[in-house]
Amino acid sequence: MKLGDAGFLLAEKTDRGAQVSMLTRWSLPPDAKEDYVRDLVARWSECRNFAAPFNLRLRSGLVPDWETLRPDQIDLDYHLRHSALPKPGGERELGILASQLQSAPLDRRRPLWEMHVIEGLENDGFALFLKLHHSQIDGMGSIRLLERVLSPDPGSRDMPAFWEVPPKQAAPGGGSSWLRLPKFSDVGKVGGKMADAGKLAKALVELQTSRDPGNAAAFTSPKTIFNGRLHAPRRVATQCFELDRLSRLAKRAGVSVNDIVLCACAGALRNYLSERGELPSKSLTAGVPVSVRDDESVGNAISFIIAKLHTEIADPVDRLMAIHRSTTLAKDRFKNLPSKVTREALGSLVMGPYIGQVALNLAGRGAPVYNLVISNVPGPREFLYLNGARMEVFYPISMVFDGQALNITFLSYAGRYAACFTACRDTVPSMQRIAVGTGEALDELEELIRG
Repeated sequence: MKLGDAGFLLAEKTDRGAQVSMLTRWSLPPDAKEDYVRDLVARWSECRNFAAPFNLRLRSGLVPDWETLRPDQIDLDYHLRHSALPKPGGERELGILASQLQSAPLDRRRPLWEMHVIEGLENDGFALFLKLHHSQIDGMGSIRLLERVLSPDPGSRDMPAFWEVPPKQAAPGGGSSWLRLPKFSDVGKVGGKMADAGKLAKALVELQTSRDPGNAAAFTSPKTIFNGRLHAPRRVATQCFELDRLSRLAKRAGVSVNDIVLCACAGALRNYLSERGELPSKSLTAGVPVSVRDDESVGNAISFIIAKLHTEIADPVDRLMAIHRSTTLAKDRFKNLPSKVTREALGSLVMGPYIGQVALNLAGRGAPVYNLVISNVPGPREFLYLNGARMEVFYPISMVFDGQALNITFLSYAGRYAACFTACRDTVPSMQRIAVGTGEALDELEELIRG
């Protein structure tokens, strides 16, 4: 198991888990019978073959590791759950249920996953809520899972259950680890590895000492409401945007779509804190996960860059250009690292002290490594189908920890950009205002860029 994967296990508490979830909403196929969802659950109840990570249980011991269970050791009736909203269930009702499901930690005595099939949605739709532990999957890993289970063909039938299809590289804890020791046969490569280590050290020093106004160093962010101690209940809110709209704005402004997303979030956060009389004079910062995944192995393959959100700048266009400068600086530093291993290591070195704080119950008491996480995950470009049912939207629900009470994750899918806001219900009150405010900030930015 890699250090990053183990960190998610070491950091969670008995009442506050480190799970991430995929909330997907579906429309029935045109020829669907009235009992389509019930039949789907019945078919899945007979699917008793389990691939990684669905057959992995946490092994007891001081060092976290996985053990592979036989099919007869897995209680599918526990993991597969069928429920319904009072008809017609809308986005608000689905969000309330998702918040409740996300609040409960996964049971470590079992494989760390749950599949909730939810019917009763408006227009006869249904939803799937797949909850997994972050030690076993990241954002791109969830996309790979969907792509190998679902089909772009609406005519495909008799498709397997989510837990039946193995990844191309299914070894538990697979992937590279920057902690792996070199073999004696690698002696000839030691010089190259030392050079890589030197470049990694240089990047870390530059991150923490650069005086460039766009540089965002770790543990230098102002402490805000988002950086306190957490309670168990979670709140989930969602928004949807057209991808073409964001792409047009990015092209006109000469920035990336990710810069547009960060600027919209920054505007919402600025307004939210201003309304509370708590807007710092110093810029908030965001940890932005960057995928280094090159396979379908179990576990995480991510690193981090840190970017300034420039919430101290009132003008949205000026804020956008300042954010662009900060993200460009961070991305250039990241790209200059020579390998996947060093890029992943940079994220581990930046996050290591924070994970240690969480594990020791010290997080949320001192300076935050950054104020919040804002992720941008590229998803499938075309619609995907499950036995004829079309996946209409995919909301990625992430996790929060002490000191990091808000997470915003964007995911592109079939021409739309779904945004999911996950927060501690008590620490970040009225979190829905941030979700709505992100759309309002985008409207304002669009009007100014057009003008």
